[in-house]
Amino acid sequence: MHVHELSFSELRFEKIDCLIAACGYQVRCYHLAEKVSSTVPRKYLLSIDEQDQQQKRCKHLEIFNQLGFKSYVSSINESGIIEELINEICNMNTDQLNVLIDYSCMAKKWYALIIDSISRNNFKVNKINLLLSYTPKVFDRTSVKNAADYIGPMLFNRDNLKDKKPVSMIAGLDNNNDYIMEAINRIKPQKILAFIPQCEHDPEYTRVVLEKNRVLLNRLDNSSIITYNASHPEDINSLLTSYCLDQRISSEVLIVPQGPKTFSMISLLLSVRYPDIKLWEIVARDRRNDADHGLPAADPIIVRAVFLHDEADID
Repeated sequence: MHVHELSFSELRFEKIDCLIAACGYQVRCYHLAEKVSSTVPRKYLLSIDEQDQQQKRCKHLEIFNQLGFKSYVSSINESGIIEELINEICNMNTDQLNVLIDYSCMAKKWYALIIDSISRNNFKVNKINLLLSYTPKVFDRTSVKNAADYIGPMLFNRDNLKDKKPVSMIAGLDNNNDYIMEAINRIKPQKILAFIPQCEHDPEYTRVVLEKNRVLLNRLDNSSIITYNASHPEDINSLLTSYCLDQRISSEVLIVPQGPKTFSMISLLLSVRYPDIKLWEIVARDRRNDADHGLPAADPIIVRAVFLHDEADID
């Protein structure tokens, strides 16, 4: 698998065979679809079977319907529908397939299932180009005080801790210190590396993250605190790869990717290349759904991930 950053302006020169999006309550869920879907022959929409913000979800669903999307309804923890969709797409009668995935408002478990299914199945298509798109938003400034509803493996069949080595935990921090501290207390890692996001569209967010996580950061030495640019996936990939490969020599590496989804997506792609690297997620209880706080704040951030059969040639 190969990872390469792509600008949004370059996307219009790409031939896209399929587009997969997720219908959410935030306006940015259809931001990319409105810009590119007219040139895409096959369009698929994942919708969650939850009742919160139902009026906004229905309004956005109608927009996707008008754009020609075929809808699939699933729960967060259901894998069957997503695996069936990926099987349908990736067994098309073609040698190469270009799939655009807008994960801006997609549950982490869903895009983890999509990529896991592509990486472990032997489909008819020899080469699959995934164009992974995230539309940034202005981030929350206040923390949610509710307890975490779930802290554990993102995918059970892959991310359980099994090794007897000590755990090195890579924590992608956001503005909620309570959740990451709950995860630390449960995992009890021997070493913690804290990743702090810098966001070009929202520079103030870095200060908020530092302030909210001050108690944790004061426990760590400077070499264990890493700042990354959330708008540049290739930079995240280089940093994460370097630190993970260094830590996995003597410990079991576990990534808990809070913060911007670009960090969680690159973490996921890294775990495909190195299956011994585990991913855990934190799901909040009674999540606050502020639809007005999900407006698009910048052009989509796009990374290309190329999946090849062993016998396929690299262009």
